[in-house]
Amino acid sequence: MLNPAEFIMNFKYAFRPAKPLLTIRLAKAVINTNFFGNTQLRFVDFAIDFACNLKCEHCFATALEQKGRNKMSTEDYNSVAEQAMKLGCVNFSFQGGEPLMFKNLKNIIRACYPDRNLISVTTNGTLIDEDKIKWLKSFGVDILTVSIDSSSPEKHDRFRGMKGAYEKTLKGIKLALKNKINVTIGTVVTHQSLASGDIEGLVALAKELRVLIYLILPVPAGNWTHCKDMMLTDEDQKTVYAMTKKTHFVRTDFQANFSRFGCGAAKEILYLTPYGDVLTCPFIHISPGNIFEDSIKIIRERALDNPYFNHYHDKCLASTDAAFIDKHLSRTFGQKNLPLKWENVFPSDKKG
Repeated sequence: MLNPAEFIMNFKYAFRPAKPLLTIRLAKAVINTNFFGNTQLRFVDFAIDFACNLKCEHCFATALEQKGRNKMSTEDYNSVAEQAMKLGCVNFSFQGGEPLMFKNLKNIIRACYPDRNLISVTTNGTLIDEDKIKWLKSFGVDILTVSIDSSSPEKHDRFRGMKGAYEKTLKGIKLALKNKINVTIGTVVTHQSLASGDIEGLVALAKELRVLIYLILPVPAGNWTHCKDMMLTDEDQKTVYAMTKKTHFVRTDFQANFSRFGCGAAKEILYLTPYGDVLTCPFIHISPGNIFEDSIKIIRERALDNPYFNHYHDKCLASTDAAFIDKHLSRTFGQKNLPLKWENVFPSDKKG
């Protein structure tokens, strides 16, 4: 149950006076989930493309890149949005790569009914200026999720592979807030960043700016596929969740669900690659289907039929569930053609 401070913060991010249809749809979603117990789709995250202006140490996006494959058209995004909205979706998010580099971002977002949905864009923040902010507002962007990796400018710049990145990112955040676009800070919390005090520094920054900070658990994917030293220990995990209890500015994805605490993969969240592959999570590179072959409804039902995804886990399957990682996720490690097909990873007898 949300405390009053958390409720107010959620209201701040979700309530958009210029979008009355969104307010109605959000109210229906809250009622359906909290009073009738209906688990409905909440959030669809699109990776539009993989081009980026930075070279981040932990990048996983290009692990899914397959040059030569046909990409989704604007009409395909519109079709997915309509299907997802019928399943309850109220939030569409767009990422990359760096989405502010993509010339078709405006048309894609407009195809996803921004007048009746919450629209968020995930960015590294370095390309934001006053004109870009006004451009984003003009077609309905409500939230910028801005990635910051350290409270130390030098560490952040080194991690991102660009000198001055921290300064540009912070400037971009302040411009967004000045122009009434909400901001969330997204940061991957590792064993090292937790121990060094970097995360505490970022929490202090979030409090100063009065924005939410989402702590993203580290995952063995992309450039970090074989890195185990950054994974959180049991004690680290306790520390992370203690931080979420200490202040309403700190969240993990587990607190973003409509009702229950836990992993919302498939139940409330879907992630799509530019090629129409549907994933239950950006970090689990195993696909229950493709939009060019099946509907979103059928694909989601296929995922929900799997015991790993039919309830709200209190562990992150991709980060802290060692059994899932060893038995299933490890099969994606080192593979060139990702995502793997669902039926090639999970047994058909539904035992998981």
